[in-house]
Amino acid sequence: MRSLISRALSITLLLIVAILNVVSAEDFDDQSRRAMEVASKYYERGRERAWEFKELRTYSDHGINHANLVAIKSQQAADIINMVLEARPNVYYAPVDRYELQIAALFHDTGMDGGTFKDYPDGNKLRKDHSLNSAIHVLENRSLMEELDVDADRVALDCMLHSKSCSGVRDLTSVADWNECFTRIDQAVNAYNEKYPEAVIYFDTSDWTDNPDVLVEGATYSFNRAAMAQTASIAAALRIGDANREAAQYPYTQGGERIEVDFDSYARDADTWQDEVKNADVSLINERGDVLSLKGSSNGYDKLYSAGEGNLSMACVYDNRKRAFEEVFMVHHAMSFPRATQECIEERLGELDTMKHLPVQAAIRIDGSGLDRSELQRLKKSYRQYCKAAKKKHGFAVKLYINR
Repeated sequence: MRSLISRALSITLLLIVAILNVVSAEDFDDQSRRAMEVASKYYERGRERAWEFKELRTYSDHGINHANLVAIKSQQAADIINMVLEARPNVYYAPVDRYELQIAALFHDTGMDGGTFKDYPDGNKLRKDHSLNSAIHVLENRSLMEELDVDADRVALDCMLHSKSCSGVRDLTSVADWNECFTRIDQAVNAYNEKYPEAVIYFDTSDWTDNPDVLVEGATYSFNRAAMAQTASIAAALRIGDANREAAQYPYTQGGERIEVDFDSYARDADTWQDEVKNADVSLINERGDVLSLKGSSNGYDKLYSAGEGNLSMACVYDNRKRAFEEVFMVHHAMSFPRATQECIEERLGELDTMKHLPVQAAIRIDGSGLDRSELQRLKKSYRQYCKAAKKKHGFAVKLYINR
């Protein structure tokens, strides 16, 4: 019983640390504040770009406050990764370089401004390239990285890798995936230099490819497994830190509007999240107090993330018995938007799934006190079915705890 209480307190403390409305420059050291100062101009431009594309106006916040939160949350993930590696070392991951991770976290979404060397016809295509453009911004600021005493090429790759979909690296230990990633960075650097021949940038891959004695053969590059391991750990921590953003505590869009959700406005017993959020009461409120209702929006993704992410808080803990990395999902409104909430959990399980060869698991925790018997049965049925399907899909444990 004492171990269970201790574990619950650990989770609670992590969540208390994680749930922050605003993170200020005072939370970081001088070098990180300098990085934040430079990164801020890109994030402000990204906020402006959100008003150019309808697809980005309702996108969840990826600005400087988000970056600061990720800088903190990714350090929490790094702690757990390091604990796992101390207990169960392997060749695919190495202890996290915490300072490099900090700088990468502050720059990881600067590419939401779209960069300058490529034009985008819509916000979806810009968003697809945002991690690549973040990498280019780091390479543009090579002198700053030297000033900060961090390797620009490593931070650029970290920024690229933070998104599994945008980088193409869905397995952090896959040589084939890394080849695709490096090729995309090289192509972007070439395109940048063609447009700006007076301001040439470069991406030096020698940190990962220069040791012929321990090469892992690939289609294009030959990678040094030890160097891959160093970067893979940082990328894993950054992905978890990014996934664990606290939308419930900082409910803002990329355009800076506040998100308000009526958590009673979901369709009961819906078969899909699309049906569940179809008539959901979700609104955006700007600085002047003007309200835009999303009730009639067409694709539903804006309402999916507003409701699903807004119903969650996340943290990671170390399971001492299993010697595993555990992602913990706390559901705020037990009965509300179950399909949308599970879809947002699923996206984060996808991040865990990229951490191949690292023991991972997940837990969903719900406060079911106050529910009647019928509601509790519906709640259990919905989340038990989801956990069973998620475990089958991802191959790691997804546990359910409902407090009664």
